[in-house]
Amino acid sequence: MFVTTLSTKLLEEYGRSTVGTWARFTQRPIVVVVSPDEVEAFQAVLSNQFQVLPFGESSLRSMATIRNKEAELGHQRGDFRWQASRFAWKVFAMGEVFSAFPHERTITWLDADSILKPGFDMWLERVFSPTHAVSFLGRSHKGIHAETGLINFNGPKGRELFSRIIEIYRSLELFEFNEWHDAYIFTSILLYRKDCYDISRHNGVKSSNPLYEIDRGRHILHLKGNRKSSSSQLLDELRVLLRR
Repeated sequence: MFVTTLSTKLLEEYGRSTVGTWARFTQRPIVVVVSPDEVEAFQAVLSNQFQVLPFGESSLRSMATIRNKEAELGHQRGDFRWQASRFAWKVFAMGEVFSAFPHERTITWLDADSILKPGFDMWLERVFSPTHAVSFLGRSHKGIHAETGLINFNGPKGRELFSRIIEIYRSLELFEFNEWHDAYIFTSILLYRKDCYDISRHNGVKSSNPLYEIDRGRHILHLKGNRKSSSSQLLDELRVLLRR
């Protein structure tokens, strides 16, 4: 099962071109977690392969508390490394799906700015480890900052590890970490565990864009940040290819 989150604004900005490809190139169920007042809007435009799930009151309260705490601390405003609330949506969207589907064995987060291509499901089976609780894309050059645009939680142990991550957010423990964004929190929990599989390390990845270095855009394109601009995306892909 795939899970992502979107707003109607981002749906119009890029989601129709990205998430719109998912139903064509994956057979897995897809859950999109959205604000409660946008559920009907998403149900009207997404196909039957998508299930639209609203953020619950508990998640909304937790995210509001995180925003308030972040504003209160006022640390390094504008620097993504201390933008806890900006990336909390991902964590609480996953939390909604883990709660709504207690018997689902495999839950995979996929950023909504990802374009899927033919053969994606078969490629994903080769990339993820079926025997590890979590499969994730580490970054060797940054050590502690993983790419969290694609991350797989598998089995009871995967649920247990995700429960630890979301508790860090609910309890505001994340503000005790050196950085507050999702990549830092996820990697701090997962990086050195034997039951977690670093896809990048097992594929000799050296660039800052591990997903592209592994796949070369054959099955998935993650239009991360400035890569939503076609010129920026081209430059990033050239950097990867020139390193090889």
